[in-house]
Amino acid sequence: MGHMKKYKCPICFSTASVIKYGKQGRSLRFFCKRCKKHFSINPNFLNKKAVVSDHLDGLSFRKLAVKYGISKSFAWEICHEELKKLPDNNKFTFNYCNRFSSTFVFDGKYFNVADLETDMVLLWGIDYFRHDIPIFTIASSESYQAWARFFSFFRIISHHPTLLVCDDNVNLKMAAISRFPQVKIQTCYNHFKENIRRELHVRSDKTYREFMRRIEDIFAQKLNDEAMNQKLFALYRDYRDDPVTVKVLTNIEKYRPELLGYRGISHAPITSNLIESFNSHLEARLFSLRSFQTASYARLWLNGYVLKRRLTKFTDCEGFFRFLNGKTGVDMTKKDRIDIPILF
Repeated sequence: MGHMKKYKCPICFSTASVIKYGKQGRSLRFFCKRCKKHFSINPNFLNKKAVVSDHLDGLSFRKLAVKYGISKSFAWEICHEELKKLPDNNKFTFNYCNRFSSTFVFDGKYFNVADLETDMVLLWGIDYFRHDIPIFTIASSESYQAWARFFSFFRIISHHPTLLVCDDNVNLKMAAISRFPQVKIQTCYNHFKENIRRELHVRSDKTYREFMRRIEDIFAQKLNDEAMNQKLFALYRDYRDDPVTVKVLTNIEKYRPELLGYRGISHAPITSNLIESFNSHLEARLFSLRSFQTASYARLWLNGYVLKRRLTKFTDCEGFFRFLNGKTGVDMTKKDRIDIPILF
């Protein structure tokens, strides 16, 4: 028997005094001559939490198999088993979190499921000031019924957002207002301007490019009523003989309450850029995975992904949100005097 310097005694932390002492099943037995203690080590130990964490970061079963020296089917079994152990995200919120802000950004993110003819959609919302994701649901489309079901969970966790930021999704807005009659809607400036660009075909036709440039100038920042009225009136004065531009200006006036929903809320957003960045993060992982085989596994994976996102510390927040660095979304919203379980 020779010295086994690779393994350290768990009692005295010596390596020079550790000798091999046989096998027990798949484990190796060792004896420490310094503290006279026996201990076992399984050299084939597989950290299942590390496997599922890598999977949630976008590693496919094939890449997991290569990295951990296991088969693809065993990688699937591990991920399926560990994901089923995780709590449901919405129930997790109900049990552990209640300190949300009043401003949320909502959107839907479509993803592919191999055994379905059409894509499914993740409906979710980000707490703008605390960057947490309290609720998500999976649906077949962004219908009114799907969004109404989504917003019903906010009532279950006893939270009523006062400002909702989103793109120009009629079903989303109607469902939110039906659940929260006092909520204010802020239509994303970027999406609103993009809709106008498409209507005017400015990328392929230069006829209305100058008009579009002046529209973009109006929505480049938060304006008071006087400044906005002056700019809109100047546009109307210069383009009132063109029915196309008049239609655009009429639509802006129609949307004015939703374009000014941010007023009265300090630092309120006028774009949905925050959730777009979350969508991009998710898209990168979905691209690596390519597709889910079943809708049930998609739900398991997305539940794990959202929980992991909520429990991962922020590292690159800038400007107004710099204070979030080193914290997690759950750190910002968890109930007082409560311990969060370790999931990853």
